[in-house]
Amino acid sequence: VLTGHGTVPDAVECMRLGAYTFLTKPVDAADLAPVLTQAARPLAPEVGHELVGESDATRQLRRLLDRLAEADEPVLLTGETGTGKEVAARRLHQASRRAEQPFLAVNMACLPRDLVESELFGHARGAFTGADRRKAGLFEEVQGGTLFLDEVAELPLEHQAKLLRVLETSTFRSVGENRERAFHGRLVAATHQDLLGLVREGRFREDLYYRLQVLPLELPALRQRRDDIVPIARHWLARVAHEPMAFTPEAESCLLAHDWPGNVREVVNLSRRVSLFAERGRVDAALVSRMLAANPFPAPGHAVPPPAESPDAVEEISLEALEKRHIQRLLAHHHNITRVARILQINRRTLQRKLRAWGIDPDQVGGP
Repeated sequence: VLTGHGTVPDAVECMRLGAYTFLTKPVDAADLAPVLTQAARPLAPEVGHELVGESDATRQLRRLLDRLAEADEPVLLTGETGTGKEVAARRLHQASRRAEQPFLAVNMACLPRDLVESELFGHARGAFTGADRRKAGLFEEVQGGTLFLDEVAELPLEHQAKLLRVLETSTFRSVGENRERAFHGRLVAATHQDLLGLVREGRFREDLYYRLQVLPLELPALRQRRDDIVPIARHWLARVAHEPMAFTPEAESCLLAHDWPGNVREVVNLSRRVSLFAERGRVDAALVSRMLAANPFPAPGHAVPPPAESPDAVEEISLEALEKRHIQRLLAHHHNITRVARILQINRRTLQRKLRAWGIDPDQVGGP
């Protein structure tokens, strides 16, 4: 996003909605060119089936996925946004006997309500205005492969019965057709929402919920496998950087001090951003701190509020407030002013002065 009237709330909202980066005018063409080049690069590993990390939680996840790959029953993947549910689904597919068949993925939250049935089940010629030819849906196109329905909780209630029928009978009907077609593939569904809660609210069918729950698997949040944080960051930096690049030890300490509410997706975004601004192949703590200070990801369980209807209603967040938030997070993790000052690459007295200005007694923080 390139704008002449950017604010921190604007940047946060744009990044949350998927923007690669947020730039304010004026921008020098020499600085803009590498940003555009890097943003245009495909990220093949993001759609691969790699599960980076060697923590106990990640090893256990690999074992469970490989075991589930042997079955044909539907799998329900749950977990916070950004934990890698599609990556897990792809590993399931690659480890199964269906690996040579197609893997098709669709995000239900991105499908317009009036196109859901046609996209999933297809339609006959003349089934509705504009249907000038027959269209095969995903359940037909996947053949003997794996169909991944991401954000399955967003499937409209009126179409949930049809999905249930596929799971129970392995057959479906295209829109405008009377004949039954066979589904020979495997279904993997995913959601970050509480499906049982949606059942209680009447927004998700109870029978469909229990049919999807045959093989449930919850993916751990990144903060629950902290040993994987640095390996994942190194992995993605190597993937996205246009030249050899590495985090300094102090930068890696910053990574470990962060809670990563956006999980692996947040690490990927950070790696892409720091790769553009690092100098001489060195990603230092100061750069990581600046990028984390503008963190667009909400804390787990706390949704980002929708944009205000009027610019006057937007609460302006100063860069100083973002800096304060990040420094407080580092202090809470390290409990040592000297260590945090070194990570931030600022003088210890400068850090003490900042703390006093914020009404924080440096002597109460701990450490020299």
